[in-house]
Amino acid sequence: MSAAKVSLFAFEFSWWIVGPVAVLAGIIGAYAGARAGRTAGAREEALEPGEVVLSAYAVRPLFEEGRATGVSDSARFELRVTTLGLQLWEGADQLWSHPWWAVRLTAEGDFVLVHHGDREIAELLVDTFDGSPDELLLGAERLRARAHHI
Repeated sequence: MSAAKVSLFAFEFSWWIVGPVAVLAGIIGAYAGARAGRTAGAREEALEPGEVVLSAYAVRPLFEEGRATGVSDSARFELRVTTLGLQLWEGADQLWSHPWWAVRLTAEGDFVLVHHGDREIAELLVDTFDGSPDELLLGAERLRARAHHI
């Protein structure tokens, strides 16, 4: 068999592999895009008229349904800071939302504790650039102070 026939055979054979892989990658990409769009849409619909998202943080609760969470769980949870309050989301599901006047945030090491009145409602590890929750705590105090004056 000549070199030209071997390379032609290899070229034709490669399309039998590349074609299905390309179709599969397209299907996976379409699914991921639809899921991300659904999540973003659900989060935007939950906003009150005039409410604006100021920032969002990937977070990991210490415990979820009685079990300790792992590092990979921070991709599922998002803490959204808005002009009116604080929201915790798991994918497209809103776990809770509290107005600024009703919540207080404190730090305990790397963790942020979210309090509603006298009750602690969440212990979260915030995924920030420098690993510190200071940015979130400072913004929350300013927004909470502003909410008391409104």
